[in-house]
Amino acid sequence: MRSATKLLLLSVASGAMMAHVVPAMAQVEEIVVTAQKREQSMREVPISMVALKGEDLQEKQVAGIEDLAKSLPNVFVAKDTVSSNIYIRGVGSGANAGFEQAVATFVDGVYHGRSRYSQSTIVDVERIEVLRGPQTIYFGNNAIGGAFSVTTARPDLDELTGYALASYEFVGNEPVLEAAVSAPVVPGTLAIRLAGRYSDLGGYIRNEGSGQRNPKVEDKFLRFSALWQMAPDWSATIKAEYGKQDSTAPFATQLTNCPAPAPFDPATTFSCAYALATNQETDLDFRRASMAGERGDTEASEYVLKIERDNSDGIGIVALGSFSKHDFMLTADTDGVIADFFSFNTAENLKQTTAELRFTSPKSSKLQYIFGGYYLHSKSNVGTTLNFPFANVLLTGPLAALQPYAPLSGALHLNQKETALSAFGAVTYPFTDQLSLTVGLRYTNSKKDGAQSGTNAHANDPFGVSTTPLPAALQPLAQILTGFADHRTRASVNNDDFLPSATLQYKFSSDLSVYAKFSEGFKAGGFDAVELTGIADRLTYAPETVNAFEIGLKSLLFDRTVSFNLAMFLSKYKDLQQSVTEITPTSAFISVTNVGGLRTQGVEMELNWQPSRRFNAGVNLAYLDSYYKDYANAGCTAAQSVEASQQGVSVCVQDLSGESPPFAPRWAGNVHASYNHPISDTLEFNADASLAFSGSYNVNADKDPLTQQKAWQLLDLRLGIGDIDGKWQLAFVGKNLTNEKIVGSATDVVASPGSFAKTVERGRTLAVQMRYKLN
Repeated sequence: MRSATKLLLLSVASGAMMAHVVPAMAQVEEIVVTAQKREQSMREVPISMVALKGEDLQEKQVAGIEDLAKSLPNVFVAKDTVSSNIYIRGVGSGANAGFEQAVATFVDGVYHGRSRYSQSTIVDVERIEVLRGPQTIYFGNNAIGGAFSVTTARPDLDELTGYALASYEFVGNEPVLEAAVSAPVVPGTLAIRLAGRYSDLGGYIRNEGSGQRNPKVEDKFLRFSALWQMAPDWSATIKAEYGKQDSTAPFATQLTNCPAPAPFDPATTFSCAYALATNQETDLDFRRASMAGERGDTEASEYVLKIERDNSDGIGIVALGSFSKHDFMLTADTDGVIADFFSFNTAENLKQTTAELRFTSPKSSKLQYIFGGYYLHSKSNVGTTLNFPFANVLLTGPLAALQPYAPLSGALHLNQKETALSAFGAVTYPFTDQLSLTVGLRYTNSKKDGAQSGTNAHANDPFGVSTTPLPAALQPLAQILTGFADHRTRASVNNDDFLPSATLQYKFSSDLSVYAKFSEGFKAGGFDAVELTGIADRLTYAPETVNAFEIGLKSLLFDRTVSFNLAMFLSKYKDLQQSVTEITPTSAFISVTNVGGLRTQGVEMELNWQPSRRFNAGVNLAYLDSYYKDYANAGCTAAQSVEASQQGVSVCVQDLSGESPPFAPRWAGNVHASYNHPISDTLEFNADASLAFSGSYNVNADKDPLTQQKAWQLLDLRLGIGDIDGKWQLAFVGKNLTNEKIVGSATDVVASPGSFAKTVERGRTLAVQMRYKLN
């Protein structure tokens, strides 16, 4: 890794020397954002945030939120079993299909609360804003840990615009085609835009069982939008989009820690024993083994209508309505071997309708204000089935009555409806030209009705997509093995809260300001989609709240050639909603509990230097101190469960008070530099290099030392040559050039204590890219 670091530092130093030979006429680019629902320069917004332009994301081959997160300190996104892990500042919801994420995604103002709901959002975007910390006032739902705010490109009323991009990535054998075109139908009045993307990932992990490569993912996406300028101040935008993703083995896990270390029994069983008997390697690398038939399918559509009155000479009005539909299905083999010992499937169907109406003060008004109302209604159905073929050999003696129903499975289902209403407002009063105070308040109410069921069943296919429930008389007997109680449970959750916020901002000049901010946050309670026991009190969990404090500085220095932003934060979470893994000798399942408290505090720094039009360099750095204040009922690690069983303890818990949550490294950051140089009257050379790094962290909530991710560094490099006016460009894009192995998730392997099924994130990628702009 030292050689990679030296390479990056050398490129920065070389670029700095070259920069001295050209006039220092450049300034750090200012990006206009809408983090407070009005257009502002990013340096004017009193929020710790990062904004990235869509064109930059295209050039760097950023295809999804997971890819984006690797370059952002204090931000982590990784796939897990029934949902993804999304964390900012050590705050996230973990893996449970019933969760709305604590870190929410909004696309053109529309809430995407499910982690699988936003896999194809980075297509033809104008920018992405990553907002750290609770976003209470300006966003519609549940953004208690932070938010990704995606703004897609709008149709151009005056000109024919667009682009085409084609690339091929050699390691994963992935072609990508992306294009967009915007055309004025009636110049100045009506315009349309069409954008689409197609990719076909061949896989970057070799499956030793099938001889194929996993995951194989074919992704198709199409968006149509139209803009109608109804009057000088009034406009209407409609948007319709559709995405479909078909994949083989999208959740491609690998068997690791086999044989397991002490205190586990060296006489390994099932998966680990099979791997040892067949000489299957179990190192964390880009190789795995599984049975055939793993699939993943995602289909999503969304329709949006936005009517807007500009506030340039009067009150601004925005009326936004949306309807979304999302279907997801996954079948996965997580025992880590070719033999069929354990597998699962999960499916989700979601329909969501939202509406928002807001009013903003005229731009010329001394008193700036925004107020409005928000409505959300959703219906979701979540099904999960765990399959236990390994238990076939245990169906003897008292359990012999279950033999005709082998292989056994446990089937769970949650049907949920939610209606959420909120009213919000914020007022900014300027005491002087330099000092201003913003106070805000949001009232939110969420009502959810849920019906959840579980049963022991016979799996009619290898992944239990179709099951037949066992006779009632055999349910208690099957429960001994699976842990599933046959049950039907109903519950309602009704939560509301008033959420105040206050921000004091002082501007020393147009280029230097400081702020201090307080806000409260709220995330509604809900239902545990994979509750096994049927105990009514275990189905629901309570709301999560936070008191958050932040002070910050935003500045442009040295004739605006340097931008320097600094934020220090402290957030105190109460009743944090946390997934808890519970392990038994024959099963491993996830439940939900409320943690007594979480305290997260730290510092985030961003420095960018633009000494010339040809050279740019920057550093992003984050320090995080995050720990549980009161978490005495955490799930046990596999080793603790074994020890508890040996001591005759039926329910194993551990105290994690004072321990850090998952995905919370002490240090994280990146260093980046870019350089461009004309090589003729018509051609220009471009080079970009970045080094992202992170300290160690755990990927599991139970803090198992066997699931600790070591510190990592990712080196990315882009070299391009193209038209000096930016009309076209041909580039090489290399990411994770040192081929770092980063664990995205780790799941206990059922019936092989101490072994884990781990996902390894994509390694080195080497791609060529061609981009063409219409104008």
